[in-house]
Amino acid sequence: MYFGQKANGGIMSKKKKESYDLSSLSRKRYSISNNLINAKGKTTALAEKLFHIGIHQAELEEGTEQLVVTLHGTELRELFGDKSGSFYDRIKELVTPDKEKASLLDWRIIYANDETKEISAVNVVTDCEFKNGTLRMRYNNKVTKSLYNLKKNYTQFSLAETIPLKSIYSLRLYEILKAEYDRQCGSAAKMGIPWDYSEPCTWVVNLTDLKLRLGIIDPNENREIANALLKSNVDYDFIEKLANEIKGKKSKDKKKAKEAEENIEDTKEAEEDTEKTKYSEWGDFRKNVILVAKKELDQKTSIRFEFEPERGGLGGKTHGIKFYIYKDIPQVEVTEEEKKLTDEEKDEIIDQMSEIISEKLKLRDLRAIAEAAKYDLKKIQKAYDILSAGTAQVENVTGFMIKAIQEGYEAPVKANRKGKNKFNNFERRNDINFDKLEEILLDN
Repeated sequence: MYFGQKANGGIMSKKKKESYDLSSLSRKRYSISNNLINAKGKTTALAEKLFHIGIHQAELEEGTEQLVVTLHGTELRELFGDKSGSFYDRIKELVTPDKEKASLLDWRIIYANDETKEISAVNVVTDCEFKNGTLRMRYNNKVTKSLYNLKKNYTQFSLAETIPLKSIYSLRLYEILKAEYDRQCGSAAKMGIPWDYSEPCTWVVNLTDLKLRLGIIDPNENREIANALLKSNVDYDFIEKLANEIKGKKSKDKKKAKEAEENIEDTKEAEEDTEKTKYSEWGDFRKNVILVAKKELDQKTSIRFEFEPERGGLGGKTHGIKFYIYKDIPQVEVTEEEKKLTDEEKDEIIDQMSEIISEKLKLRDLRAIAEAAKYDLKKIQKAYDILSAGTAQVENVTGFMIKAIQEGYEAPVKANRKGKNKFNNFERRNDINFDKLEEILLDN
């Protein structure tokens, strides 16, 4: 799903078709704070996916304030579309220390809290156990506030979009771009600016900063890199240089070890060159990271994008990327006369609403919202985006969305628990009783 056009073919070779139950996954949603989404650290696709699944059903442990998740083997196989036996080998590989990749317990991130002006470096998972076909993980209590009972500055995701992604870079870029899109959409709503879903939002990011967020450059690999990130004005050129020096040294050490083992003087330089320049050149990064993610996101998620390099300095070196981010809104063609829709078609639209609305509403509530929108999913999506962008909690989601659809809200309503509502660009009204409104609509 990219803006404008599909990605060119030939980027990824054909592989065995996946067997994910997307209808089941679409109902499983989770939220992550935007600070944590943009944290810097290195992990694997499997670790990231287990993390997402865990967020969806983790429970807060009394006394420790740690989130704990228990996943059974049958559940893991269903979620991953894996019909083959035990997950033991995959979990063993995931937790076993390896110099070439971070294990689950080595997954360490550095993230900043823009509101409190704090920077933290924490291990995400403190311990895990796989026994009798069941995986139990415990998250660091320092990330609890970024995952649990979130009220603002967070982004919601569906497992139906994250689990099928194969590349860790596709997975991370999807999270980052969706968070940015939703943030800009919410900001526009707060200012009363109508949001045009047919147009992209733009986002410019420093190339090295993006590599850090994707885990291509590991900030925990070298103390100098970690320290450089703590400065108020981060020198990304310096970090890129350090990262290349580290890769070059590792390749050199590996080459020496190989020479000693084989007792030879000459070895091919290809390995060293590959390590030293892996994704440090824009062409390699574009081909192996951006275009691969572009194709995957287009095929498997609601986010699509186009991009262009940001160049400057001598020789026009690429120092950043400008993204054009689109979000596909589920749409169903509806005739002007609602009665032309069959009951089966209406039920199908209500099923799709479950992919838009994360709150667990009763069937009669979903139907009332659909009736108010004349079964137009675009109107329902817009009303829910406005609800999600609000800074305060709305007690009656059904009543709020019905009113938002009927009155064409363009800015989020800031509702408090006493039931009073404010509109950023509307005359304040205190006579709206969402509960009464819902009761009337449901009775009709």
